[in-house]
Amino acid sequence: MGYSKTYTQVLKGVISNLIRSSEQIDALFLSHIHDDHIGGAGRFIKDIQKDCALGNVVCRWIYNPPRMYDVEQTFDNKNGVLCGIVSGDKVYEYIQSHSPLDLGDVIEGMSFSIDGMRITILSPDEDKLNLLREKYSNNRPLCKSETNEISVEAGNVVDDYATSLNDFNTDCFQEDISVENASSIAALFECVGKRILWLSDSVPSVIIHSLFKLGYCEANKLHCDAVLLSHHGSVANNSLALFKMIQCEKYIISADGINRYCLPNKETVARIISASSKLPVTLYLNYDDGRLVRMFKSDVPEYVKSMIDIHYLHDMEAIDL
Repeated sequence: MGYSKTYTQVLKGVISNLIRSSEQIDALFLSHIHDDHIGGAGRFIKDIQKDCALGNVVCRWIYNPPRMYDVEQTFDNKNGVLCGIVSGDKVYEYIQSHSPLDLGDVIEGMSFSIDGMRITILSPDEDKLNLLREKYSNNRPLCKSETNEISVEAGNVVDDYATSLNDFNTDCFQEDISVENASSIAALFECVGKRILWLSDSVPSVIIHSLFKLGYCEANKLHCDAVLLSHHGSVANNSLALFKMIQCEKYIISADGINRYCLPNKETVARIISASSKLPVTLYLNYDDGRLVRMFKSDVPEYVKSMIDIHYLHDMEAIDL
């Protein structure tokens, strides 16, 4: 659900339209507690508490709380700070009060169906979820000192766009060490003959292990119709080894060009190209802004066209699978 502004500026209107059409959200997946993924859920729950019409719009919450406790009272902690764990606690308190059966852990190996769609969970594994819960205290309330315990998202201070696509060492890889990102829920969605691999902010070591357990490998690739790249296209969350296990022609990056972590990384695109047996691959970016457009300016245009079919998406523009 993005940041709180994602909800107020975009999702709130979408949800209102669903209610007017007498429709519901079959399942709401909240991948992990970084604020750019769960901040909007905290704002959504505030609106639910003000407007009873919103109370039944979500049929099922898919969420792994980082800590669980007896809720005595839901309130805004004036001593707390605006960060993912605050929204995470609000989500936990709401689910515990209204949909407690939704609080079972969601971990790799699980598979279930929702309205005809088959969902196979690939991340987190039990160890990564336990590390998250070891990091965060079960005690309440929050205090300002807790900011020292909260991981920020992995990223660079400058982008790598001046490097040409064929100049990256795509075999070199150092995995994201964020406990929160490693706890991300990631899944394979299958419906009406289509497969979508949704990686949220997961780490490739966990995804690779899950795919191996499902029988996939470099010689027996997972065929997908689309892949949402992990952690906004971060080079620390998308390895060449993972891409070699996937056969896909369409990749999606969710990131704008003004984020302070300089994501997406161009090296991630170079790894996709290196692993792909069929070129060009199609790359979708959900923003059309100057920095993202400049990503491939250092490359020969003809070479880029032979490797990547790039689409910069506009508001409400759909992807044809």
